[in-house]
Order: sequence, then C-alpha cells, then structure tokens
Amino acid sequence: MRGWWIALLLLAGCVKPGDNRVEITYQTIETLPEQQALHQKIIGEFEKSHPQIHVRVIYDTSKFQKLNVQLAGGAAPDLFYYVVDRLPALAQRGQVADLTEGFLSLGDQFYPEVIESCRINGRLWMVPFHYSTDILFYNRDWFEKAGEPVPNESWDWQKFSDVAARLAAQRQARIPTVLPRPLLLVQSYGGVLFADGKCTANSSESIAALQFYRDLVVRGIAPTTAAMGEVEAFDGVNLFREGKIPLLVGRTYMLTEFDHIADFRWDVAPVPKGKVRWSRLSVGGNCVWSGTKHSREAREFAQFYSTEGAKIAAKSRNAIPALKAAAAAAQFPKAMMEALEYSHLDNPWGYAFWDEFNQKAFFETTDAVALGQLAPDAAVQTIESLGNGLLHPH
Repeated sequence: MRGWWIALLLLAGCVKPGDNRVEITYQTIETLPEQQALHQKIIGEFEKSHPQIHVRVIYDTSKFQKLNVQLAGGAAPDLFYYVVDRLPALAQRGQVADLTEGFLSLGDQFYPEVIESCRINGRLWMVPFHYSTDILFYNRDWFEKAGEPVPNESWDWQKFSDVAARLAAQRQARIPTVLPRPLLLVQSYGGVLFADGKCTANSSESIAALQFYRDLVVRGIAPTTAAMGEVEAFDGVNLFREGKIPLLVGRTYMLTEFDHIADFRWDVAPVPKGKVRWSRLSVGGNCVWSGTKHSREAREFAQFYSTEGAKIAAKSRNAIPALKAAAAAAQFPKAMMEALEYSHLDNPWGYAFWDEFNQKAFFETTDAVALGQLAPDAAVQTIESLGNGLLHPH
C-alpha cells in the first residue's frame, strides 16, 4: 500500500525519492534556444534562494492552444507565460489567480503604464515581465552615404514611404521596406475601432490608412505578405539585418537580433506619425493558475521572475523589462524608452473576442486590401460588421 502511494505521488510530479521539495510547473511559449537558456539561469537563481521549491519548465510551441485545452480541462500548469491582450478572457472565466495583494509592495519598482495594462477592474491578474513597442529601425550608414537626413520625430508616413523608395532606387534594391502593421496605420491615422458599445472602424481615417497601405504595394515600396513569404520569414528582420532594406518599422524585441550586426551602423527613431503618433504596447508576464495546489510557491516564482529574473534578462536586450532598474541597466536606445509615452494597448476595452477580431480584420481582410482584392472602403465595412457581430452575437 505504501509503495502504491509513493508511485502515485511520483506520477503527480510532487515528490521525487529523497527529495522533499515542492515541484511547480511553469509553461511558456518562449521556446527559442536563447530564451530557454535564460529560463535556466533564472530558475537556477530562484532555486538557490528557494531551496524548498523545484521549477519544471514546459515548452509550448502551440502559441497558447495547448494552454487553452489545459485550462478548459482543469489540468493547467501552476503558472504560465501570457500576454496582456489575451488576459481579459482568462480573467473573466476565473482561470487565473488575483495577484493584487502580493504585488502591492513591489508596484513602484515597475513602469506604471505596464502594470496598469495587467489590471482588470482594478485587480492584477498577471505579473508583468517585459514589454515591447513599435519603433523605426534605420541603416545609418545607408542614409549617410546617400546624403539623406536620418529619421527623426517629425517624420510622417508619407516621408517614410518617399525616403524608403528614394534610397532603394539609388542602390537598385529590390525591396525598399516591408509593410507596417495595418492596425498600427489605422490607429496612427486616427481610426477608432470601438466606441460607445459598437464597432466604429468604418471611418474616413481608417479608409485613408488602408489606402496608404495598398499604395505601398502599388508603388513597389513594400511587398504583400504573400510575396514576403518567398524572401523573408521574420517580419523584415533578416532583410534589415543583411543590409537589404534601409528602413524597418519593427518592434522592440528585434533589438536582440540587430545587436549582432557588425557590417553597418544602425539606429532607431520614433515610429512615423499620422494624425497622431501611435505605438502598440505589448506586455508579457506570468499568470498563476487559479486551480493550482501550490499557490504560494507559484506566486513567489512569478515575483522573482519579474524582479531578480528581469535583471538577468536585461543583459540580452530583448523586450524591455517592466522593472525600471533592469531596463535602465540594459541601456536601451532613448527612442525606445520614450515610446512608452505614446504606446497603447491594442485591446484597451478588454474584449475576450479580440484574438478572433484581430486575426480576421487585420490579417485576413487587410491582406485582401494589399493584394488589391478588396477596396479600402469595402474593407472597413467588413471590419465594422465583424466587430459588431462579435460584440452582439445572435
């Protein structure tokens, strides 16, 4: 009988022979080799200071599909990496623990804009680890050799497209740049997706943004997503890193790739502006499963990960740590740090249907615009109809 009980505990992952530590499971979609190495460093330091806890990492390549199944089945990991735009759905379903009280003493060590994004109805549901924003990368050598003034805060989208075309023509480059995110353009042009309980995507601002998006393809300034698949698999990262394009509207997390560039000098500038300057605030952090049997241990690891772990992670200069001291130590470019001032959540309304809306509206529908299969005015009508259908399902 005693042997059966020990075997059961071993299967549950709670105890190992001669090991009295509590084991917690941590699941993450950050599966790149350098990310895995970082996890091991953080876990190693955590287990040194918390010898009674062992952390087992589970790598999920399904981009949260596996997690959704686990949560629905009531068999989720003790804590997991998550992103803020998806957070409202889990909070509404009661699948994540309220972390408000335990985090109160640490709050002032983090950027308030980042912490606020992890709150819903005043309660904290995710401990923020890092964040990223939109930023304009440019090849400084290419600009200086062409005698072209480098990008600055006065740049608008028309300036961006004109300079990209001019620089590429001088070198007979095949691709001047890649398409900016269509949602970024709509927001920058002043389009508002939802207001007063309805979708308001059908506006002159949204139409103008998507017309500019289509014009970039027509003018040969940026290839369509389909054409990009033939030459570039990573949102323009390889094209910029190899010196094939002079400009790239990218994201903060690309910095870790560009830090290795040795063939030319590059720099960053604020993302171009439309009616307003806009940037997406994306926040990643850790949630504790509401059904965990190891709540205290999971919470301790989540806090350690975002504090001491952030100091370790800062050395890689990936996404910017939410912990202010860690971000300062990493010496991120000034324009990146300033971007937080004009960055906003894509889903500030907390809609649980955001993923479906974003995929259909700003990938599928806007792909059709870029390909010339759907006119901008028809596209925004489609997007608005989609949004209202999700808001008020029949």
